[in-house]
Amino acid sequence: MAYSEFDNGEYSGLRRDLLREKGGHLQEAFLNSMRQDRLLEFMSRLSVKTGEDIELCPHPLTETEFREPPVDTQQRLYQAWGALTPSIACRSSFWGHVTCNHIREERIRSVYLAANGNHVGGAQRIDRALRETGDRRPKAMDDCVRTALRRLGGLPEARGNRTVYVDCPLARAWWREHFVEQIGRDDPGIRTDVRNVVRLNKTYWERLVVMVVSRNSVLGSHEIRNAFVMRLAKAIGSEPNGPVATGAGLVRGCRNLSALQATRELSVLEAKEVEEIVDRIISAI
Repeated sequence: MAYSEFDNGEYSGLRRDLLREKGGHLQEAFLNSMRQDRLLEFMSRLSVKTGEDIELCPHPLTETEFREPPVDTQQRLYQAWGALTPSIACRSSFWGHVTCNHIREERIRSVYLAANGNHVGGAQRIDRALRETGDRRPKAMDDCVRTALRRLGGLPEARGNRTVYVDCPLARAWWREHFVEQIGRDDPGIRTDVRNVVRLNKTYWERLVVMVVSRNSVLGSHEIRNAFVMRLAKAIGSEPNGPVATGAGLVRGCRNLSALQATRELSVLEAKEVEEIVDRIISAI
């Protein structure tokens, strides 16, 4: 099925143009369009590839809920968007258009895009950036623009492919629940454990994306990936503050398993053997 999305080349070009001059006229116009609730006018310069539009969040989100949707909201969104495929859900052009649709239907406000993780609201942050003077103004404006682009649909020009999975709240909600669905399947207990892992904190999720979620997974097959995350979830459940629950511990475990995978084809082993190998690796973290 084809879904509506921004023309990828045009959208990428707009992001590059916005990053070209810190504090320039285009950045100022972009920030003002968000502050004045006219972002959709600004984005109307982009062509849209027509197709199906996915369902929107059924109720308006607060700024906090948009930045980090509650678990039940993420689950409802994933259920509504269950027909999406990873090949669509990894596209900035798709999620940028979806986010704009949420703005159009007043499920979110455009200023939400500029909010940061330090409890500074988007409107306040835009106002501060536009009021800055001297040498501080270009950086403040550029920081604000980059945050907004990341929230809108990801910013691959600066953050690489992981940006869609990590930075865009709507995309992140889908990918987290997709991960839970793929690994937990019909087992409510495993689904709960995996959901705890993917929501542990932003840094952990980003490391997890880089190591095992994205198309450049270091773990090889989905079977090995799933076994690793399931055992990881159990270890974190037993010791929430242990080394396995740290980003460094996750990276170490992934690399050790990847190194073993490079010398031995683990995917041909019985599930029990794989679990034992993964347990030893996680225990050694």
